[in-house]
Amino acid sequence: MTDWSVEVPPRLYEEFAHLSAGARRAVHDVLDQLAVDPRDPHSSVEPVRGAELRRIMTQPSPDTGNRISVLYRVHEPLETGEPGRVEVVWILSGP
Repeated sequence: MTDWSVEVPPRLYEEFAHLSAGARRAVHDVLDQLAVDPRDPHSSVEPVRGAELRRIMTQPSPDTGNRISVLYRVHEPLETGEPGRVEVVWILSGP
């Protein structure tokens, strides 16, 4: 069991729908990675006051070669035993 849950807001569903199949798979893989460790060494911290905002890049998608940048917030696990949350804020796809 992981200590983190990954939440993708419904407003991003259309963004995911526009990605190629390979790009969607690349995003899925990076979200799986974040569920294990949202502070993955391949991610970077973005300078935002009052929140831990991070960015991570996917591997190049096998069908287009594009990499997708995933911007997300980290919410610590609660003392009640609930897992921490990884809240996906935005995705950006490009060459």
